[in-house]
Amino acid sequence: MKKEFFKFVFVGAGSSVFTLRLIGDILKEESIVSGHLALVDIDEKLLMETEEAVRKLIAFSGRNFKITAHTKYQDALPGTDYLFMTIATGAYPRWQKDIEISTRHGVLQSVGDTIGPGGIIRALRTIPVVLDIAKEMEKICPEAWIINYANPEGAICLALQKYTKIKNFGLCHGTPDMAARLAKEVFGVDPERFTYRAAGINHLTWFTDMEVDGEDVYPILKEQLVKSGFDKKEPISRQLYDVYGLYPAPGDRHVGEFFPHYMKEQVLAEQDYEWKNNDFKVVDGWREEARILFDEVRNKECGYEKFLEGSGETAAYFIHSLSTGDISSEMVNVINNGYIDNVTSGIIVELPTYIDRFGLHPQKIGSLPDAIAAQCDRLGREYLLMVQAAAECSYELARQAMFLDPLMANCDYPEELLKDLIRENLDLLPEAWKYNGN
Repeated sequence: MKKEFFKFVFVGAGSSVFTLRLIGDILKEESIVSGHLALVDIDEKLLMETEEAVRKLIAFSGRNFKITAHTKYQDALPGTDYLFMTIATGAYPRWQKDIEISTRHGVLQSVGDTIGPGGIIRALRTIPVVLDIAKEMEKICPEAWIINYANPEGAICLALQKYTKIKNFGLCHGTPDMAARLAKEVFGVDPERFTYRAAGINHLTWFTDMEVDGEDVYPILKEQLVKSGFDKKEPISRQLYDVYGLYPAPGDRHVGEFFPHYMKEQVLAEQDYEWKNNDFKVVDGWREEARILFDEVRNKECGYEKFLEGSGETAAYFIHSLSTGDISSEMVNVINNGYIDNVTSGIIVELPTYIDRFGLHPQKIGSLPDAIAAQCDRLGREYLLMVQAAAECSYELARQAMFLDPLMANCDYPEELLKDLIRENLDLLPEAWKYNGN
């Protein structure tokens, strides 16, 4: 008999609007008839606010869902079908501190949550928490799935797939969002008419194929980028396309910091790129907009439709396919096992994956251009080091990851930067970091 009741656990539910967006997608999915939404966050005030907003959204939808709130994730796990991982250990203030310390050492980062010193320290403080949750799930709900949205996405997915038995997949809207932008802004068509394949590392994937109505449009991409003015909106991506022969995603904000020469103070000033060192002004704006929408639901009892129209996130498509067997294809972070021929096996990659009742089936990509494959290998090997460093509390491996990272080309003393970041985060790192000689 087809399952229609599901228990969803949201760890990091205080990410209030992100939680509401995902719940809106669940409410929109017809194959999910009813269920239990368990909200988890260590910030009790944020948790209570989110619970209030979720209750009002559910009431407006008229759907039959139980809602519970928990400050301890262990209490929420029994009976879980899907756990959404949206945590950010240390939350927003610690991300800001990552950027501040890195800047002091001469390393600029347009985002600072994926690679670079920001990505490394975030992995060190987040992965142990994620692994603790997954290990507890192995005991309490071993058949559940983890759907990961936490960053660094690739590193966390690698840790889950390497160190736990829990079924999991990592999602990022970056590549689908860029595909939609290329469709509308470059080729002037509805996104439904634009089909593509892409592969690479999270936040640095590369379109291997792009078609409009089944016709290959890669041969006219350069012309259309200029004609549409999109080359001026995403100049770094345009140049990387010229250099590597494939167009990158998800846009300059992320892809620029994979290449250290774009993150030099003089270059940023001369070229006036939109995404410079992260000063959080834009992020603050996004957070404020999100909070306004959240407060409309919680306090003004309006704005429900915004969350029920669909967020663009793809988790609900996976749940639909896993429960009904209907086949869908989405971008997923998986360990390379021959899917990309010239990228080393064992490295975490992001690529199209078919989903059905039996699980995930990554698509065979073949070979990427050698220079792109080399980038994937370097970044993937850095992730192998940082994940092992996080799992084993190894300063030596963290230092190796730091020295391998491309942005360290802009740092005079990488080890001093690593030590400063660790000292700043000792309250959030496992106890072993206090005694490992760093």
